[in-house]
Parts: sequence; structure tokens; C-alpha cells
Amino acid sequence: AFALAAACLAAPAGLSAQPPVISRGYQIKVPSEAAGLELSNQSDLWVLEVQMKPVRMLWTDITDPVTKKKSRELVWYLVYKAINRPLDRQQDTSDTDPVNEEDPPPGPPMFIPEFTLVTTDGGVQQAYADQIIPEAQAVISSRERQALGNAVEVIGPVPAETPHETEPQAGEVIHGIVTWRGIDPETDYFTVYLTGFSNGFRIINGPDGQPLVLRKTVVQDFWRPGDEFEQTEREVRVESAARWEYRPDDPGAIASVPPGAVRPEGEQAVPADADGAAAAPAQP
Repeated sequence: AFALAAACLAAPAGLSAQPPVISRGYQIKVPSEAAGLELSNQSDLWVLEVQMKPVRMLWTDITDPVTKKKSRELVWYLVYKAINRPLDRQQDTSDTDPVNEEDPPPGPPMFIPEFTLVTTDGGVQQAYADQIIPEAQAVISSRERQALGNAVEVIGPVPAETPHETEPQAGEVIHGIVTWRGIDPETDYFTVYLTGFSNGFRIINGPDGQPLVLRKTVVQDFWRPGDEFEQTEREVRVESAARWEYRPDDPGAIASVPPGAVRPEGEQAVPADADGAAAAPAQP
């Protein structure tokens, strides 16, 4: 203790301790990044930085729109925020960009997100699209202590760029929530796909010879060691580091995509374990 006190007193007067970084539960971060090939193929490319909290669960009363009766349901949800960071582009001094004054861009780029949760137990996939649940949204926003927009409320122009390592100002960050209901209670392994956080795309030949569009997508794998009898968010684990992949709109069509095509740099990659996350056992 005396040594620590002496070290603090000996510190230069002009230096002060850095304030602690407050994550507010956003444990998962997907940086705004693009490979050189992506930037050269798409001059108008934008990629948002995405921060997420692990998937959470909440029991709440939901009104049936037909019978008007309330029933208690378990809602799975994901809280995220998105920030527009500048991409590392090389300055083009060749002055060869095409100019078309007759057809200006129709408007600013739009943020239109879509979310899919896919369970993968036993090698069988089951996809769940996000659902807007106003009653659950109000309870979750109160629990998370911030206003969170659903997949429709957050639609709008892509925010202005915020420099790296700089906190965005009001209007420069998107705070959103994704909710699902009716998830199989026996689910152990699942993946969340987030599209619309970049306008990156690729076109490849599909198995039927027709063009297949792949979109730049955030992919995050989860697993839970619990069972169907007492579902709780404390069981949810981050299986691997979140990553960018190019994926088709239909999750079932990924089997027809060459392995290297999903990676932004065009190579097959094995995601590393998330920092501090529990390692998942081998999936049966």
C-alpha cells in the first residue's frame, strides 16, 4: 500500500488517471472495416460499426391481436447500437471518377436493417425473423434504461461519419432492439444475422446458373448450456467473435455459396474465440 501511494505521489503533475471505459453491457463489437478488394469494387461502400449486448430474455404479458387476451410469453431480444465510422480509403488523385450531372443520386444512403435468428441444433436449421412487439419493447426499454427503436423505427438515413475512437454526438448513433418470440425452448446453438449495416454486396452464379446476390452481413454465434424447463439469459454464451460475411437473403441458400465467397477478403477464415467468452463444446 505504501509503495502504491508513493508511486501515485511520484507521478508527473501533468498526468492524471484515465477515466474507466463504460461499456454499458455492449460486450460485442464489430468494427467498421472493409478489405481493399471491397473498396475497389464498390466506390460508394459504407460499413457501420456495430456494438451489441448478448441475447437476453424477458417474460412479459403480450396481448393477442384477435382475442385481446393477455398471455405470458418469453421474449428473446438483442440490444445494439450502430455508428458510421470512416473507412480507410486510399486517396484517388487520378480524377477519373465518372460524372453524370443529369442523374444525381436519388438521396442519402438509407439504413434499413433486417434480423434473423437461426437455430442449428443437431444440424437442423430453423430460421426466426424478428417481430415487432410493442408491449415487450416498452418493458425492455425501461429495463435497459434507454430509448430503443424497433426495426421499423430506426429506418432512416445513414448517420454522419464519426471519427474512430470518438464518442458520437446525438443523431450520430442508432440505438435499436430486436425481439423474437416462439423460439424453440430446447435450442442450444443459434446464430444471429444482421443485414443492412452495410451496403456491401456481391453477385455470384447460383446453383441454377442464375445470379445470386450476397449482402455484407454481421454474424454472431451463441450457445446456451441450459434446458427447456428454466430458460434464463444467464445461460447464453458468446461462442465466437462476431464477424462480417457475405450471405444470401435466404439462409437456406448458403449451402450453394462457395466457402471463400462469404469472407470479405475472399478467403475462408476460422473465427477466433471472443475475449473472455466461454468456449463452447463440440456441437453434436
